[in-house]
Amino acid sequence: MPHPAQTPIAAVFMVEPGAYEWPAVLLVASLRAFAQDDLHLYGYCRAELIDQLHPRTLAFFERNGVTLRPILPAFEVVYPQGNKLYACAESRPEPATMLFDTDMFMLQSARLSETLVPGCVSGRPTGSWMWGTGPRDWAPAYASVGLELPPARMARPDGSFTAPSISAGFVAYMEPEFGAVWRDTALVIEAKRLARGIYPTLDQISLPVATELAGLRLNMIDTKWNRAGKITDQALRLVVSYHYQKAATLKSLPVKWLADRLLVEFSDFGSVEDLLAFYDKEAARPDTVVHNDGWKEAVERTQRDADSVTHAQAVGLNKSN
Repeated sequence: MPHPAQTPIAAVFMVEPGAYEWPAVLLVASLRAFAQDDLHLYGYCRAELIDQLHPRTLAFFERNGVTLRPILPAFEVVYPQGNKLYACAESRPEPATMLFDTDMFMLQSARLSETLVPGCVSGRPTGSWMWGTGPRDWAPAYASVGLELPPARMARPDGSFTAPSISAGFVAYMEPEFGAVWRDTALVIEAKRLARGIYPTLDQISLPVATELAGLRLNMIDTKWNRAGKITDQALRLVVSYHYQKAATLKSLPVKWLADRLLVEFSDFGSVEDLLAFYDKEAARPDTVVHNDGWKEAVERTQRDADSVTHAQAVGLNKSN
């Protein structure tokens, strides 16, 4: 296995019409500007939506060397938050994979390969707001795939003490088969219903379980690689990748000028405002894409209904209910 610094890396992200189309442009521009690695870019879109991507997006991808591929997710419910697991599971020639949530961008030059460790799955520790506030919450997730809860624990800044987990917003690994293990683990957890309240964080829940199942280890990396939430102007200077999550947050950043400059250099948009205005007016907006009009009814309702199903009902043991 080559040293991480010399390893070709597949940078994987989701792109879908509307709310996950314009962020892909900014993410790609930042990776082209700042990633000091042998990086190959892959955008994935659900097959039934791929023909709704705007021609301007497709032209931008072609100019910037992005390979666009369709995926066919098979979750029990509409689960766009987890489609990136299917993207990771796709076959690619590069031995290493880095998954990026679409709504983030790099702020400075860096070697992303610094996060790669053979035998490990790398990511920043999850925040206290995520699923699984204590070790007992995690036992059913591991039991879904026939594993005992590992003894390791993670202390969070808020004082909670739980099983280790990492954010699914930025994930890096050198074992090509891991993506398929992660996808399949999520599908089993979803089907067995041993772990309750799994949506919309099934991707995060299944990640440490899949790592254990694959015989790998979690590698906790600094939050600078995937920083989200409120942050001071001074601290922002130390961040490599910022996970802004909302357009309003992006527009209010003290480094918004940097996003503008990236767009000028690598796209035909002149500013963040120009980018947002174009896609708000011109992009298709299917309601199964998170943050598009109607998505809460189309996505959240089905997830709530699925979360209310007991394990007995899921396996057909209690059909009267």
